[in-house]
Amino acid sequence: DLSQRRRPLVDRIIEIADQSNNFNDEDIIQEVCTFMLAGQESVATAVTFTLFLLAKHPDVLSRVLDEVDAVLGELPDVPTLGALRKLCYTEQCIKEALRLYPSVPIVARTLSEDVPMGKVTLPKGCQVIITPYATHRIPHIYPDPEKFDPDRFLPENMRGIHPYAYIPFSAGPRICIGYKFAMLEMKMLLGEILRKYHVTTIPGKEELRIKYRITIRASGGVWLQFTPREAQVL
Repeated sequence: DLSQRRRPLVDRIIEIADQSNNFNDEDIIQEVCTFMLAGQESVATAVTFTLFLLAKHPDVLSRVLDEVDAVLGELPDVPTLGALRKLCYTEQCIKEALRLYPSVPIVARTLSEDVPMGKVTLPKGCQVIITPYATHRIPHIYPDPEKFDPDRFLPENMRGIHPYAYIPFSAGPRICIGYKFAMLEMKMLLGEILRKYHVTTIPGKEELRIKYRITIRASGGVWLQFTPREAQVL
């Protein structure tokens, strides 16, 4: 019945644990934390920084608004999957925001084999720390790396760039399992916000001072002003 279909996620995880000898209480805690942090906090962080960058760059925001109005303007309240896939420039903006401000600033991995690196070899079992924030600012990969430029992510501009040069969701076999869903979620949130509100920065709050927690944060918060748009685009 409906109550069974809407059971809390943790109940379903506990049920799976009861049916498996390989799933203990620690695994349950880790799975719930993963869903909460990776599925909600990181998405909210990415949407916030994307809105901030759009507000700082009115020319880019104008292009996004044109696309949102063209694709979502006549749709009912909930965008369809097909409509979300048409928000190509909006997706470029999200990707560029994640390049500049990756939601998860540090990725830790344990090497499964020896890895030669220059004149040294990192031994199997060694723990390595990868920082997307730094990787995404390598100048020979991303010229003028501090510039917010969504056109970096045009298909023709991404040809030849190593896939591991862009890692907001990590990469390889340990890539975020929900990254495709997260992108759809972010496009839906941005589309719904921007079809109803115009976003601008607050005077004196145009610069960010980044701090690192489990997810990336702005010291003092991200300050934005939202103004209802004209009735015809609501």
